[in-house]
Amino acid sequence: MPDRARRKQYVEVIATHHIDGSVRPQQIIFAQGPIYDVEDVKGVTKVKTTSTLEIANRYSVVVTGKETYLYEDCGKWFVLMKS
Repeated sequence: MPDRARRKQYVEVIATHHIDGSVRPQQIIFAQGPIYDVEDVKGVTKVKTTSTLEIANRYSVVVTGKETYLYEDCGKWFVLMKS
């Protein structure tokens, strides 16, 4: 079964910025919806974004017990929502 199309949804993120330059997202806030706590950050990788073709940080995070991705590109945070 093919994957459903996804759309980019910008979100507000509350994060802790550490002295070594690392960032740990704490909460994901949707403009018209709920606030989600980030329960765990499994890792961060650099990926090429399809929107800007620039390198972005992809955070593998656990939210409501499920692992998902949160992206940061040039200071803007987004998730990929099912269409």
